[in-house]
Amino acid sequence: MKPTAGIIAAGEGSRLARSHPGIVKPLICVAGRPLCHWVVEGLMAAGCREVTVLTNGRGTGVPPSLETAFPNLAFDFITADTASSFESFRLVSRRLAAKADAFLISTVDALIPPAEIARFWAECRAVRANAGLALTAHVDDEKPLWADVDGSGRVSAVGSDAKGRRAVTCGLYYMTRASAASLPESAAHPRLRGHLTALVRSGTHVHGVILPKTLDVDRPEDLAAAEAFLNPERSAA
Repeated sequence: MKPTAGIIAAGEGSRLARSHPGIVKPLICVAGRPLCHWVVEGLMAAGCREVTVLTNGRGTGVPPSLETAFPNLAFDFITADTASSFESFRLVSRRLAAKADAFLISTVDALIPPAEIARFWAECRAVRANAGLALTAHVDDEKPLWADVDGSGRVSAVGSDAKGRRAVTCGLYYMTRASAASLPESAAHPRLRGHLTALVRSGTHVHGVILPKTLDVDRPEDLAAAEAFLNPERSAA
């Protein structure tokens, strides 16, 4: 089964906005291409042929940019000025659950090797998880969301509950239709991390897959690291 995917690109991106005035975060260029193009390309390489993209009211330039760059991909665009990261996650999850029994959701600032996206999808499907978290031991975030994973690959604790603190979430999630249906109302959590913590506490089978190095592009200083990550040959030259 090929994955269906969603991209959350509705955040304000306030830290990058200061260095790139007038450009919405998904369209900020990294290694010569808009950030959202890199994310879509990674999902496509993992087998995705349908991608739902959530943008805010300022992201009107995102749909034409993606449709021009990826003419053979089926896009479903949503425009909404959501109040929180959890509301965005919930909106995209419910949209995808209407057409697939399982799917991937990525944030627009998550740079992950395509082969690792495919591995994450395959592992979550193989263990029949209710939900899944892609994790990395590469920590380069001001406020990382830690997650503990037990010997079977099950996530045992998230956030303040995590004690081992060897891996953090990296912006890629696996969801099923059932887990989307059980999402609480948008007002239940001011941030997505609150929902993930509560989900694991509830005993839900959340599978964790530890990936090699991944990057989040949140700050102006992240751009140079992202360039080197995406073009290692050029960086070494």
